[in-house]
Amino acid sequence: MTDDFKDVIIIGAGPAGCAAGITLARSGLSVSVIDQATFPRLKTCGDCITNRGADLIDELTRSQGSVRRLPHAVVRANAAIFPDGCRISRDFGSAPGYIVPRYYLDDSLRKALEASGAQLQQGIRVKKIIRNAQGVFCGVEADRDRWSAKAVIAADGAGSIAWRTLNISPRQSHRMALAITCYYKNMDFDDVTGVCEHYFEEDLPGGYFWIFPAVNGLSNVGVYQNADCYKQAGIPIRDLLNRYIKRHNERFKKAQEASKPVCRPLPHAVKPFIESQPGLLVCGDAGCFIDPFTGEGIWQALHSGKLAGSIVAKALQDNKAGALDIRWIKSYQDACKRDIGRPSALRLVLQKMMRVVMGYRLYRLSAVRKALQWGYGKEFLELSKTLN
Repeated sequence: MTDDFKDVIIIGAGPAGCAAGITLARSGLSVSVIDQATFPRLKTCGDCITNRGADLIDELTRSQGSVRRLPHAVVRANAAIFPDGCRISRDFGSAPGYIVPRYYLDDSLRKALEASGAQLQQGIRVKKIIRNAQGVFCGVEADRDRWSAKAVIAADGAGSIAWRTLNISPRQSHRMALAITCYYKNMDFDDVTGVCEHYFEEDLPGGYFWIFPAVNGLSNVGVYQNADCYKQAGIPIRDLLNRYIKRHNERFKKAQEASKPVCRPLPHAVKPFIESQPGLLVCGDAGCFIDPFTGEGIWQALHSGKLAGSIVAKALQDNKAGALDIRWIKSYQDACKRDIGRPSALRLVLQKMMRVVMGYRLYRLSAVRKALQWGYGKEFLELSKTLN
């Protein structure tokens, strides 16, 4: 087994891992990022990037408007659509969001990662995170290779190897969600342009059905639902997707399925948070930072990855021995709770309120609609979107 030493090892080269790796490499540290995939690679996702997410991508790629140079659709507005046809919309004005397939987004971040000076190891599956005699995490192992480091960052998504290493059991259903995503071609958008549509249904508590603007002729379509509601209903998620496609066939009159539906777990950013330990930080989906109301995770991945990189860089530069000790661990966790955890707690309350609104058909009441319109248009309800 070969042994390579780096200042920092990062597991996963998605948005969180790339954000961490770029931040660390630009601080002058030696970094290896290890991913079991080979880029470019397909990735199941809703593909939605908010304007704050786009700003972070510009910063990481050192290129203004970098998202617009990838295949994309501009999102100028969101619409919440209720069973009686009522639409509650908000316009993003001069600060739009984007739909960018992860195939292109992740490869763009991969190029920025390599340009930063970080080393990318592709097609390698990390099987173990190792500790030293003092119990501090100090490297990782694959089949034939071992990397030693002053610090390790786990950014390998839901079901992270860090969960097993830290003896974290699978997330309880009320802390998880499921999403199923597929692509359709020849969708009918004659009445709308650049609008992300979110359909709230009485028989879809704790979730919604979405239809997003097309990129290169393909529209991202899917269902998001809290795992506890999903388990209680007992309906396969593929059947849910088909149900709402048929229910809203005005968009699908000439549409054809262009990909097989893929389901993925989404770990919510709710208490108790995953606690990092000396030598090891977790970020992105591995840190359970998904917005519990919308299921969004790209901005959270970018933001937590950048935070992790910044904290590790400061820790290693501050401590001559190169230790990522409990003081810096706490600094990272406090920042994640402040920026992601606390707003997500409010988002979870909002989702519970929406269950009541839909379950009792309160959306039909004028006063409730006004309240929904007011809340939908307020920036403080958003984790990752600046509203005009």
